[in-house]
Amino acid sequence: MSRRRFMVLVTNLSGAGITLLIAAPIVGSVLSPIFQRRTHPWIRLGDIADVPLAQPTAYVVHFPVTQAWKVPAVPRIVYVVKLNVSGQTQLLSFSNVCTHMECDVHWDTNLNEFLCPCHGGLYSIEGINIGGPPPKPLYRYEHRLDGTILYVRDVLTEA
Repeated sequence: MSRRRFMVLVTNLSGAGITLLIAAPIVGSVLSPIFQRRTHPWIRLGDIADVPLAQPTAYVVHFPVTQAWKVPAVPRIVYVVKLNVSGQTQLLSFSNVCTHMECDVHWDTNLNEFLCPCHGGLYSIEGINIGGPPPKPLYRYEHRLDGTILYVRDVLTEA
């Protein structure tokens, strides 16, 4: 092997090594959120002893955003509904996001239904889509009850 060929080989190997040393942390930082375990902590919503039957009550909750970098908590509206089903109280906690185009729905006391103002979507008090373009029922937040204190976490389920 000639001296020139040897120097070209050493230069190329050195360049490849330096490139790997620079690229490894960059690739690691880009891919690390994929491998992080996401946690969904229980957030105290409040005392629901005063929530009336068949009357959705809106609560504002701040869910923390779990990412690789610091992001402020995101405020969300959670509708809590108490229903009397066969003599037992059933508790539902709905997201206020329409399943059609993700507009914010609200409880309309005149209609006794959840109304999406964007395209006229209607949902019953159980969150079932009953009119307009929404393809699915309202999503429900996972919740648990500790006495009369309601806790929710940022995990959505379908009805």
